[in-house]
Amino acid sequence: MKKHVVLTVFLALLISSVAGGLTIKLGSPFPEGSAWDTSLKRMADRWREISGGQISVRIYPGGIVGDEDDMLRKMGFNQLDSAVLTIFGMKSLVSDTFVMALPGILQSEAELDYAINEFAPRFSENFISKGVRVLSWSKSGWAYFYTADKVQSPNELRREKLSVSNTDSELAGNFKTLGFNVVPLALNEVMTALQSGMVTAVYCPPIAAAAYQWFAKAPYMLDFKLSPVIGGIVISERTWQRIPAKFHADLLQAVDEVSREFYEEAENLNDKAMDVMRKNSLVVTDLSEREGKEWGKVFTDGHALLIGPDKWIANKVYKDFTAALEKMRQQ
Repeated sequence: MKKHVVLTVFLALLISSVAGGLTIKLGSPFPEGSAWDTSLKRMADRWREISGGQISVRIYPGGIVGDEDDMLRKMGFNQLDSAVLTIFGMKSLVSDTFVMALPGILQSEAELDYAINEFAPRFSENFISKGVRVLSWSKSGWAYFYTADKVQSPNELRREKLSVSNTDSELAGNFKTLGFNVVPLALNEVMTALQSGMVTAVYCPPIAAAAYQWFAKAPYMLDFKLSPVIGGIVISERTWQRIPAKFHADLLQAVDEVSREFYEEAENLNDKAMDVMRKNSLVVTDLSEREGKEWGKVFTDGHALLIGPDKWIANKVYKDFTAALEKMRQQ
């Protein structure tokens, strides 16, 4: 009788550990309490509901588990299961994905939606081969140039000192090859550099220009969509396969809902940021159709720096993407 009781307890614990004890550790750059963080918490609640309490998500907000490289490394060591990444984090896994964020390649929200909904899925197996599954792609607006002095043409911007991230030397090198005077900086160094005149130009979405107060020292915004701000939520394939397959579809739908919330919140915050900056002396420089094409040509001509053997993007991927965009534009 005693052995039977012990065996029953053991089996109960075993079933609990297999079916009800999966905790997914998710790294996030979003500050705790922010709207994006709240969306992730809603996703965690939905996953718990969908799985009947079998799956819990523990969120580590505000970059407390490190930057994107740190998060990916910890996922490889089983110290983290999931992460929210920018396009640069996605590129570090599958470099061809950067085709969707090449400066000047996308011109509208409709084209960006096409890229995410129709083109991005072709990379799914590439991510899985790296041990990572993309749960959802996300978008958060567009990056624009902000300058200390008004610029209208690419040559005028080339006379400015442009802040670029010091975490990607290749990207800085590409800007330099295009003739821009770049100054690699960490994010927390940009404001001091603007104040001292070490840099006179930055590129970022409106929400960043307002949040970091960069526009106060770079009050001219060029109305040219440089590139979309995109990224994704990923999970290790190992962890995903531990989740019962019967839950997969509903869990993915919950993540898609969060991605839509990310975009809606980003759009709202970008609009509010523009209102605040306009009320505080931001000047938006409009471009004629000819000038817009001139800016676009500078960056599309620069795509050659990133495309080809041993570069970020394979020739076939670039050709397929541009051909698909052109077909879409003609419809």
